[in-house]
Amino acid sequence: ANIDYCCRTAKTIYGILGIKIWIFQPF
Repeated sequence: ANIDYCCRTAKTIYGILGIKIWIFQPF
């Protein structure tokens, strides 16, 4: 359960960072 929680948190953090990077890309 702990490993699943870590994976889910990592995916959420990467998702938020990915969205921010995608929004702030100079296109």
